[in-house]
Amino acid sequence: MRFTHVFGRGARPGRRRSVIAVGLAGTALVAACVSGATAQDSESAPAKEPGTGGKTITAHLFAQVAPLDPPGPLGHITALEGPAFGTDGKLYMVHSTAPAGQPNVIALDVRTHKIKGIHQASTSMYTSLQFSPADGKIYLTDLNGKIDRMNPDGSGFTTLVSGDVLGQPLAADDIAFDRDGALYVTDFQGTPWKPTGRVIRFDPDGTHPTLLMDGLAGPNGISFDPTYSALWVSEFRAGRTDYLPLSADHKSVVDGSVGMYGNEGVGGFDSNAVDAGGNIYQAAFGDGKIYVYSPHGALLATIVVPQTMPAPELLTTNLVIKPGTRDGYLVVGGDNGGFVYTFRALGLGDAQSNGGGSGS
Repeated sequence: MRFTHVFGRGARPGRRRSVIAVGLAGTALVAACVSGATAQDSESAPAKEPGTGGKTITAHLFAQVAPLDPPGPLGHITALEGPAFGTDGKLYMVHSTAPAGQPNVIALDVRTHKIKGIHQASTSMYTSLQFSPADGKIYLTDLNGKIDRMNPDGSGFTTLVSGDVLGQPLAADDIAFDRDGALYVTDFQGTPWKPTGRVIRFDPDGTHPTLLMDGLAGPNGISFDPTYSALWVSEFRAGRTDYLPLSADHKSVVDGSVGMYGNEGVGGFDSNAVDAGGNIYQAAFGDGKIYVYSPHGALLATIVVPQTMPAPELLTTNLVIKPGTRDGYLVVGGDNGGFVYTFRALGLGDAQSNGGGSGS
């Protein structure tokens, strides 16, 4: 989930509107080859909008990892992001709305349900967490304009990228890695009427930024396909997920196209993940859903978070499929606190369903 915020620096054009269900109108939000569907299941299926086909998969409550946060710039809600599995088998994530004095990087032991605070940074608005395949460290995108790095235990913290990038401020949102550890980052800016968002590639050490794509409307989620030859990038404010084939050196887009469209009202397409069969899991922020598409645009399934709590719990922001399994984990925020839900994925998890990183 990506939040545009009202603190730190002045508001940028086209900040994300909040979800009506969480009562934040007027507040800016930055908001497999297994049995089951794979790319081969629908070779000629046309692109579809959510709700026009596919099966329904019900997610199940697994653990509460954060309380309802005190009122803040985003209202009285809790928002989570990430998540990614570390080599220790723990599920790491960021608590984007953690109040001052509380950790905003946490780890959940999925066997014991115990939660551990890893890092505390009261001035950061972390919106993604991934493990680099190059060094095994945690990389964090900060919507305030940074990319941070640290060891899984919180030690060795450093800021890898800060300040303007390619002559413009960077609203670092989501991150993916290629096999060599190069970083691919979405710059959450722009609207359909003023499309200024970008996708930027960095070398593994955070240097040599390269513009892959601009002219986007709130680019948000980013994932490689299983062959690492193309990126799936969601545009939050345009309600679509783009398909961006890359050159051999991964430093330019060869021939991009729109993959899938959504119709999310005041919500939008948030983060995404890709399983080993190439299926795209696209989070629908503010709608309590994950849409699962084949690479050809067919809607295969809709993963639904049942609304059984006293208040709306609809901030479905990001997910992970544990590598080597079909065990899916979804982080969910809203008016009751921060939770992890589980679901059965259509395909096996691999590095891409874990952000392209080096997790378990």
